[in-house]
Amino acid sequence: MKHKASIILPTFNEAGNIKKCVETIKSILEIHNLNFEIIIVDDNSPDGTFEVAQELALSDRRIRPFLRTTEKGLSSAVTYGYDKASGDQFVVVDADFQHDYSKIPDVIELLKENDIVVASRRSKDGDYGNFPIFRKLGSLFASKIYEWLFTVKISDPMSGFFGIRRSVYFSTSDKFKRRGYKILFEILGVVQTDKIAEIGYTFGLRTWGKSKLDLAVVFYFLLDIVSIKWYQLKQQHRLLTESKREKCNIHP
Repeated sequence: MKHKASIILPTFNEAGNIKKCVETIKSILEIHNLNFEIIIVDDNSPDGTFEVAQELALSDRRIRPFLRTTEKGLSSAVTYGYDKASGDQFVVVDADFQHDYSKIPDVIELLKENDIVVASRRSKDGDYGNFPIFRKLGSLFASKIYEWLFTVKISDPMSGFFGIRRSVYFSTSDKFKRRGYKILFEILGVVQTDKIAEIGYTFGLRTWGKSKLDLAVVFYFLLDIVSIKWYQLKQQHRLLTESKREKCNIHP
């Protein structure tokens, strides 16, 4: 059976990017003869992003736009896209050209043997490009927090460019809070697997519009740290309790 990849594009005020973004991704995937769909999840952008996505969908059934009017936030938009997707491989990218779309086929290929694939700016073949220094320092700090929280080591846990198998996501989807802006960070905290691969890429410059980074992103990141650590402590307590029960049930 041929794999099908669902490319998840969460959008907000990306009217100037979305058409070129979709056309670029389509061209790359078609050259590699890949089976795919593009899921666009728009959070009711006032600039008409959804209307542009609808126009694109009229000429290609593989483009599937969805409009959210009661929810907002990157993480919940991504998981909303997962719920609507029909593929067995999910790949998340931004619509602003900061992610290297030419790497999507490599992520898809690696998902054949791995549960999660992270496109990393910090791997040996990755780079931050012209990333502002304060954001680079923030990313490095978040990575250190990740090293404290998790045993599986990933160089760029704050990446917004990553892939996950459908089966892996839905086996743990009930444990996600679906809030904030760094869904990969939460996925790595919940999904129990060591089958994780990385691929390097160079972070690009936004071609149109403004960055969504604000204090809300920082707040939800800190909230995610507390939630993930609490989840880990509960899991440890559960395992310890079960171990004690098993010992008590052993008869001499």
